[in-house]
Amino acid sequence: MMTSIRKLRSSVLLLVLLTVAVLPTRAMGQGHPRNPRAAGPVRPVAGRVTVKLLVVAATDSHEGVDPRLLSLQRHLRFLRYRGYDLLNTHVAEISTGGNASFSISGGRQVNVTLLRRSPEKAQFRIQMFSQKGKLLDTTLSVSRNGTFIVAGPRYKDGILILPLQVRY
Repeated sequence: MMTSIRKLRSSVLLLVLLTVAVLPTRAMGQGHPRNPRAAGPVRPVAGRVTVKLLVVAATDSHEGVDPRLLSLQRHLRFLRYRGYDLLNTHVAEISTGGNASFSISGGRQVNVTLLRRSPEKAQFRIQMFSQKGKLLDTTLSVSRNGTFIVAGPRYKDGILILPLQVRY
């Protein structure tokens, strides 16, 4: 019984999908696919969607929000954690039917596949894997120039939060 409750709790945490897709972002921030800290906004190529996957550690071991996450701070306040650190940023341009794979903290792999795109939104299949197997397999829609936040996989004394920012 306890194992079932623990599995259910883990599944619920993993599938906590905080959607901010209706709130478009002003810009995807500074960066370039090969150098996320380089100056200048990422400009999508015609017919493609630029995706930016942030890897954020949420913790109670300290307070404060990484300054690079200030544009997401209003959405992070809905989570129960006090501290948020940006661990990594991944950027890729994807055509319809194409995908991108990202290695993230905790020995996990995230695959992002662009299923379709309209002038208003893009639909993606998001899969997350660990050494033990598939952790997440879901389909989601993100408004043009919007953000969708997936939260839940455990990491150290907290969780990982994965904001997926879309620009086209």
